[in-house]
Amino acid sequence: MKRLSFMKGRYGFDMLFFAVTALCLLIALLTRTVLWRIPHISASGILSVTGLIMIINLSRVFSTKISKREAENIRFTLFLNKLTGKGGKIGNYVTDNKGYTPLSQLRSARPDSTTCECGNKLDIPKESGKNIIVCPKCGKRIYVKLP
Repeated sequence: MKRLSFMKGRYGFDMLFFAVTALCLLIALLTRTVLWRIPHISASGILSVTGLIMIINLSRVFSTKISKREAENIRFTLFLNKLTGKGGKIGNYVTDNKGYTPLSQLRSARPDSTTCECGNKLDIPKESGKNIIVCPKCGKRIYVKLP
């Protein structure tokens, strides 16, 4: 139980963390195999900079400023989708205003309402324990994943 409560309120791992980690490992591998042979490049300097970047990257995982870390991850994902988009189209990540979401307009991770299959708009209660909402119109139960 102590492991579960340790990460409570922390940001955790995301796509940006894994991308930076993979890039640092690739640079370290190239430094150890190829770049150490070049006389004017300091391999130890490159490895120390990648180590510093990994420490900064790991500090993002344990950060309590979740909204800032989400904004960083959204910006990175939008950049990644622009690179991987096919035919001029933006990739899989969808935002409201055509691929660009300013930080001031980022929505919170908790939705305010949801829509039932019958078209009825249902408000999500503020209590964190309420994960199932019953539609008063059709009686269907809707499971809402809360952060």
